[in-house]
Amino acid sequence: MPKRLLLLSSLSALALACSEYEITKEKDGEIVDLSDGTPDIEVTPTAVDFGSVSVEVAAPPAAESAAITIGNVGEGDLHIQDIYLEDETGPYTIGAISSVLVQTGGTATFNVSFTPLTAVATPGRVLIESDDPDEAVVEVILNGSGVAPVIEISPVEYDFGTLFIGCDGEQPITIKNVGNADLVVTGFEFNTASADDIAFDDNSGANGALPWTLAPGATKEVNVAYEPHDEYSDIAYLFVDSNDPFTPSVMATQEGLGALSGSNLDLYEQPIKGMTDIVFAVDKSCSMDDDIANVQNNFGTFVTTMAGLDADYHVIATVEDSGCINGSDLYIDNTFSASDAQSTLTTMINLGGSYAGNTERGFMLLEAFLAESIDSSGCNWGAIREDATLNLVGVSDEPEQSVNNYAYYVSAFQSLKANPDDVVFHAIGGDYPSGCSTASAYTNYYEAVTATGGLFLSICATDWGAHLEALAEGSTSDLSTFELTDWPVPTTIVVRIDGVTSTAGWEYNGTDNAIDFEDDYVPEGGSTIEIEYALYGDCDG
Repeated sequence: MPKRLLLLSSLSALALACSEYEITKEKDGEIVDLSDGTPDIEVTPTAVDFGSVSVEVAAPPAAESAAITIGNVGEGDLHIQDIYLEDETGPYTIGAISSVLVQTGGTATFNVSFTPLTAVATPGRVLIESDDPDEAVVEVILNGSGVAPVIEISPVEYDFGTLFIGCDGEQPITIKNVGNADLVVTGFEFNTASADDIAFDDNSGANGALPWTLAPGATKEVNVAYEPHDEYSDIAYLFVDSNDPFTPSVMATQEGLGALSGSNLDLYEQPIKGMTDIVFAVDKSCSMDDDIANVQNNFGTFVTTMAGLDADYHVIATVEDSGCINGSDLYIDNTFSASDAQSTLTTMINLGGSYAGNTERGFMLLEAFLAESIDSSGCNWGAIREDATLNLVGVSDEPEQSVNNYAYYVSAFQSLKANPDDVVFHAIGGDYPSGCSTASAYTNYYEAVTATGGLFLSICATDWGAHLEALAEGSTSDLSTFELTDWPVPTTIVVRIDGVTSTAGWEYNGTDNAIDFEDDYVPEGGSTIEIEYALYGDCDG
């Protein structure tokens, strides 16, 4: 006999004594009347804990799943009206129910799945709505935790503020694994329209080569440096790629603004020709006969080289203690033919006959010559020019024997020019430091050459033509270099020639604080050169 009929039969005796009867059961501490065919829902389990589930980037594992059973322990059909998640954006999903109609004593099932997105414990609830009159909504509590790396980058935004052009700042960026599995950093992408101003450094020297593996809680530091070169605002975007499944690429921004502390404009007018005065102080002692002959015989090469350089030059030879030049010509210039120049030089050296007391004292010969040249009443007035570079060439096979050392004469002669760099010493003398078979080392004069950046040529050489050619080239005015009047921020330098900006053929020489032009780009004579640049501000202020 069906259970329902057995239940009714067992209660028939009560019907003899009473015209009404009730069918009840106890539920949650209350008596529920089932006599009218009411359904009664029963859900198992009422809580599901999925535990810890790994999260993978490349190939997510199959979702963890649990079956939920809905039973009907009442006396009428149970109708499932809805099953849904309290938060449908979380890591839980619901499968289809096997039946929305659950008859008395029957069951229906559906699955709940957990697919974690990141390393976090995520509670949830499944809500089941039905036509159970006293439990319209039944909940199933859900719990699950993901196991995954989680990347954290800080600061996410950084502002360097306003920096003077030429100043710089640096900001470390920290990459941290705040997850519960190893984080693998695989790459960086640094995007900016201001690549000359903002730069990224992954500190590979300290951090090693990519990829980097960071255990939970571990960190790495990279750097972003900012050095503004203009007055525009700058912004950069740093992307960090990793195996974080939820955010495989995170971004941090850096920005800043450059400010001009001050600027300078240097103006130059290129001479038509470089003006240079070259004075030979020649030792006429007996041991110098062959060397003097070499100078005279090869002087044509010197003059030819000077003419090829298109230089505006005066060349003089001084040998007398008085300082006065021998002969009727005060100097040789570019109006002389090679043969006339050679003949004039011979006269300057030999006209006086035997040598005097200062012949092995090149500095003193030059001192006497210059004294007679800068005085308008002197015997050499007009030989040297105020605006020309002054090249002082000592020629001797003995050490320099003037009464003072080289530093005294370098300082004294450089004081004659507004720019001390316009005075340069050169030498043709015995090799330093030991000399050679026919000459002693040209000490004291060698130090003056070194101090002023001149040429030291060996008097022991046989090829005097090459010597004099090198000396000619080293003595002409340098029209390719323009020294600046203040210290620039190099990246801000703008060069204009006759008003037209020049972007090629020159570079900034930080050692000499000058602009150097390449040979093919030297400004033509008569042109105007403007060099404009920003000045460094107070970077510590």
